[in-house]
Amino acid sequence: MVTVAVDYKNLQTFCKTVLEKSLPKDEAKNIAISLVDADLLGIHSHGVSRLTDYLVRMEDGLIERETKFTLENESHTTALYDAHNGWGQIVSKAAMENAIDKALNYGTGFVGVKNSNHFGTATYYTRMAAEKGCIGIAMTNGSAIMVPFGSREPSLGTNPLSIAIPAGEGKDPIILDMATSNVARGKIILANKNNESIPEGWAITKDGKQTTDAKEALEGFILPMGPKGSGLAIIIDILSGVLTGSLFGKDIPKMYGDPEPQQLGHFFGAINIESFIGKEDFYKNIDKKVKETVESKPSEGFDRVYMPGEIEMNRKRRREKEGVPLSQDIFNELEATGKKYGVEITDYLQVAAK
Repeated sequence: MVTVAVDYKNLQTFCKTVLEKSLPKDEAKNIAISLVDADLLGIHSHGVSRLTDYLVRMEDGLIERETKFTLENESHTTALYDAHNGWGQIVSKAAMENAIDKALNYGTGFVGVKNSNHFGTATYYTRMAAEKGCIGIAMTNGSAIMVPFGSREPSLGTNPLSIAIPAGEGKDPIILDMATSNVARGKIILANKNNESIPEGWAITKDGKQTTDAKEALEGFILPMGPKGSGLAIIIDILSGVLTGSLFGKDIPKMYGDPEPQQLGHFFGAINIESFIGKEDFYKNIDKKVKETVESKPSEGFDRVYMPGEIEMNRKRRREKEGVPLSQDIFNELEATGKKYGVEITDYLQVAAK
């Protein structure tokens, strides 16, 4: 596959400039940073490949041009926001900031969001908590594109979960970030855009048959990560949708194909470590846990053992120096979207073939 490498800061500026044609400047900036952050980590399914898709939904009236979220309920340790169909990245940042503030003041903070839209990567928000010395938790439901284990009838989103744990001053946090499916649907969308096949086990056709065709998979359904992934997806749907009073299960419109606002629910948490144990002791034990993991002898076929999130954070630092690789198809899509909004991509990105 032909790729081009682009400077991440210039890519942020391009996306921000395009978004500013329709959104307030502060919102455009935050969304652009979130999108490029995903590409830096290597989560291209949630990166700038989503820019065009988001804007199409906005132009169709399915996402508001300004995120005017409101605080519906609040206690010392909990809160609930109504996003009023605004951008998921904007309300989610505010929700996690509130959860962190509550954790620092009262030990824990849990904040829900209802009537929202796709919020990007869950790790973007849990890292916010880890940077403040808190354990961060983030999850969201999604439209029913995944079947429960053993079913051929979809009633679940891929419903991702992220947990980030601080590891001490100057050290990367330990980050779990996972979909409850065998793969995030965004990877199938990206494969379809790049005219690539997908591995067997990712999805089934609408008739319940295995497929390696990305287009067929998008018309069909995602497979859960076995019975455990299915069960976890159900719990996340309850916490994100049922508990917040947002839509859940079969009632959530599809991001691609249904001309209705999705009304997604999100759920965020922050835990102040010092409400349980002194930071010095916690980080000392985290060091021990990291060492016993990464210094363990690798099994056949592996060079070494990694902590959760370690590969992605290493990749992020490398790409900040070397550039973000984009497929030629995605670059062309960004170029066309830029032209639509009067923004020339070549004014921002100097590309080099790789």
